[in-house]
Amino acid sequence: MMEVSFIQELPTGLSVALNEQVWKILVDDTVPLLVIQTRNGEAYQTSFTAVDIHQNQVLWQNFTLEESWWLGMAELHAGVLLLYTYPDTQKPQSQGIIAVDVATQQILWQTQKANFSQIIQGQVLTISFEQSTKVYQLLDLKTGEVLEQFREFESLDVLKNENNKAIFPFHYYNEMAYFQTVAIFLKKKFNLQIVQAVDYLEYENFIIISYFHQSTQGLANNLLVLNHQNQVLLHQNIAQQLTGIGLDTFFVFEKQVFFVKHKTHLMSLKL
Repeated sequence: MMEVSFIQELPTGLSVALNEQVWKILVDDTVPLLVIQTRNGEAYQTSFTAVDIHQNQVLWQNFTLEESWWLGMAELHAGVLLLYTYPDTQKPQSQGIIAVDVATQQILWQTQKANFSQIIQGQVLTISFEQSTKVYQLLDLKTGEVLEQFREFESLDVLKNENNKAIFPFHYYNEMAYFQTVAIFLKKKFNLQIVQAVDYLEYENFIIISYFHQSTQGLANNLLVLNHQNQVLLHQNIAQQLTGIGLDTFFVFEKQVFFVKHKTHLMSLKL
């Protein structure tokens, strides 16, 4: 079997060691920025870290709000982080929006009357209910001011023009034909035996594969980067002793491949 301990021919970009387990990562589709959400289940604490991609620099870390557990990240756009809350802990259904200015870490506006849907032309589309009828509103991203209100879902079609710059892999389960294609390639070329699922992406001159396999310590996740001549540029373990497989185990943003190593270390390598 191919040695997977450590092969790295790609230059290191970002390296951020976090105190808690990485829960979610959002990238900004307008500026070179990402925000990481971490969670500590024992302390019931969730916090956020912002990173400048161009400078490979942490802007701030361990940012929390007064409600430090029942909240999550909805979107990151134009330097504004949109969070949602869970007002009823007995029914974990998200509600409301909190808009945070990443540069200052200040709350710009918030509402409990509407739920986030998506960003459309730089504005926040929300959904709320009036007497069991859906109401859509477009809000100003910076102020939360209502710019437009409508009830027809079809009205959204002409407004969508978003182009998120983050590129995520295709995820193939073991019962899918593409999984078998990748499995045969890895077995034939590198004598790798993969199980359960694989994340696969072709990006420019690179082939990026995140695969799961059984090791002496249980289920493990390795990341493999090849060029189109099938030369190995990266091959290393990024998670081990797993209880299950993950989704989107890496993504490409600003010509870098980002991944979380051993649950608490966000890294990127330059492509």
